[in-house]
Amino acid sequence: MEEIYIGTKVVGGEPMDERDFWFSRGQAWNKERPNRKGYQVRYEDGYISWSPKETFERAYRKMTLKEAEMVASGQFVIPDSSGSTAKVA
Repeated sequence: MEEIYIGTKVVGGEPMDERDFWFSRGQAWNKERPNRKGYQVRYEDGYISWSPKETFERAYRKMTLKEAEMVASGQFVIPDSSGSTAKVA
């Protein structure tokens, strides 16, 4: 039976329309396609992709300054499956 999951991840995002994203990757652009607004997305492992604006903004929000400070200082902790905590550096 299918179950429902919620996922979280920290990504880098830069506003970029689809055409410019593909040009930046050295790809040709079909002028007959609509040029959608969106974001270039950089994942923790370095993978780069593009996401439509509505999809990206539904899934992500900007990190607050306090959150960024906590992550940078190693103070941000998350519980693991055993109930203990692991620092995120």
